[in-house]
Amino acid sequence: MKTEEDAFWMLAVLLENVLVSDCYTHNLSGCHVEQRVFKDLMAKKLPRIAAHLEHLEFDVSLVATEWFLCLFAKSLPSETTMRVWDVLFNEGAKVLFRVALAIFKMKEDELLAAQNIGDVISILHNTTHHAFDPDELLKVAFEQIGSMTTNTITKQRKKQEPAVMAELDKRSRRLGSSGSDKS
Repeated sequence: MKTEEDAFWMLAVLLENVLVSDCYTHNLSGCHVEQRVFKDLMAKKLPRIAAHLEHLEFDVSLVATEWFLCLFAKSLPSETTMRVWDVLFNEGAKVLFRVALAIFKMKEDELLAAQNIGDVISILHNTTHHAFDPDELLKVAFEQIGSMTTNTITKQRKKQEPAVMAELDKRSRRLGSSGSDKS
């Protein structure tokens, strides 16, 4: 990008046309929806890993929330991040799901051998921070994850949104009532 204005317009396109709405609102409702969609996709695309992580009581949102909110900028090396962003702008938000699933897929054997949550976090942290070959990551994301359309993601979002909004409303009411008890 040549100017600050170009950067601004790229951000505008990203927020308005590529990412799910409400991802960066005060309650992060869009992010909560994305995490639920990701968990569902993991159960469908990587069932053995999903089952093992559930057995360990590991919530994938512990790592995936940062990936989705920061678009992998804090976890992947910069060259790999730039390649992911290139594909993100070209193909849309489904790329975030593909890349996140690919990270888990690339370390399937290690994750299945993990004995505790700390092991899982360590494996994923090391995988992302040492993913210096964007071609390898994107090859797994697009050749080993299977079919994933924007339409599928949209349907999953619509399915998850009511439950997320109900949960956030309940949380808000609970926090509101606990705040009035202190008065």
